[in-house]
Amino acid sequence: MFDWVPNKHLTAEMNIDTNSLFYLTAINWHAEEPFLQFQVQGDQLSQSTSANELELRFRVAAGRERQCVGTVDRSKDGSTRVQCDSPAASARQCDRCQTKENIAAANMHQAHRRGRDAIGKAMAAYLTHPHRLYVAIFRDGATKVGTTRGLSGGNRLVEQGAWFASYLAQTDDGFFVRELEDSTTEKLGVRQAVDTRKKFAGHLQPLPDQELESRLTQKANEIKKFLTGEVGSRGLLLDDRWSNPRIEDQAWTNLVSYPAVINQGAHEFAIKSMVGRLAVCNRTGFAENFLVDLQPLLTHPLETGDFEIDEFIMQDSLF
Repeated sequence: MFDWVPNKHLTAEMNIDTNSLFYLTAINWHAEEPFLQFQVQGDQLSQSTSANELELRFRVAAGRERQCVGTVDRSKDGSTRVQCDSPAASARQCDRCQTKENIAAANMHQAHRRGRDAIGKAMAAYLTHPHRLYVAIFRDGATKVGTTRGLSGGNRLVEQGAWFASYLAQTDDGFFVRELEDSTTEKLGVRQAVDTRKKFAGHLQPLPDQELESRLTQKANEIKKFLTGEVGSRGLLLDDRWSNPRIEDQAWTNLVSYPAVINQGAHEFAIKSMVGRLAVCNRTGFAENFLVDLQPLLTHPLETGDFEIDEFIMQDSLF
């Protein structure tokens, strides 16, 4: 049994019969390692456990309310997740948390246009901190430009599921770094987001690492050449490369898409490794490594017990 378990209803195998519902409320990354945050219905506190080697056995409780995943507060000290016990009204949040999150996201991403006085003291304090601009590449070859708070670690990159990345510039705050990000998109056409479906497909049919690194180098050099005339005295150019710690992990080879809908029915598997919100898992009786997106499981009421696990229907590839 894991030490983090708040009560008897959750164990490593999660196979104890109980009437208590629980929820997956967040997928977090700390020091480039994945953690899943669970909350038992009725408990005031949620708890996190390492996702690596975690064995899960659960059933989505049909006909029961989904629970809001809460919001994130940002301050000069960083980000803090705020729990919410209200039912989820939309995709993952209640109306109040959704409104709060939308305002915070708009303030953060438009801070360089709105100005410090228009975004609130807490958000301004969060952004008044060194930031870096990066370009990342994913396993399908898609690239994106982005920003990260702080000057150490690749937590933001592994959280987003990047495979390789290059830090391009360092700035004194999050206002100017967003100006550089927008300029890079407007002038060079480098996107600021990559759809999870592309990330998922890239793991199933990845480009060779050598090709990805070559493409990244070419894109990074193009952007740095542009930034030379943009950074000026408000920052400095960087040439720091980052690689996902999982690139040597054989679990990320020859993957098969998880052949079931994760937020319906009953499931049993062991998580072997994660990149972003995507997990490689094994199931007893199958030799394959399955790739599953865990995020659709957020908000859904889960239960454990002595019930039948849904059968996998494996299909031959069409190609």
